[in-house]
Amino acid sequence: MSKKLILALTLCLLPQIVFATPEYDACYKKAQTDDEVALCMKAESARLLKNIQDIYLNVANHPRTSVWNNGNALISGNLKDMYDYWMAYRNRYCSLFTKASEDMFGSENFDKERCLLNLTTDHYELMQKILINANSGGEENDED
Repeated sequence: MSKKLILALTLCLLPQIVFATPEYDACYKKAQTDDEVALCMKAESARLLKNIQDIYLNVANHPRTSVWNNGNALISGNLKDMYDYWMAYRNRYCSLFTKASEDMFGSENFDKERCLLNLTTDHYELMQKILINANSGGEENDED
């Protein structure tokens, strides 16, 4: 698959990764094949997963949400369950997506990593909202 086609597909099919690292950008610019782009997406997903785990830890330790967690961060409790269920859903969904997308967009690796990055990016943004809300302290209501 040509690099121009890979770029066009990626721009259409990936969410805007506004928080992509310079390493991701450099990797993407050097990639010559869809499998090489897949490796860049895999590394970016791993980076985001680490950030998601950090957010879970912050939520687990936050005074507003620690009681809801009813456990020890990502070792036990509601957040551990939520994270495990989300990971299982993400992995199964992307397995199905990859199977359904055979011969449509790029290599199997490209399709799989694109899906994983999309869902990981979405979950990162959702978990950021949880942390933002917990940290807001109700200041938004003071203006009313």
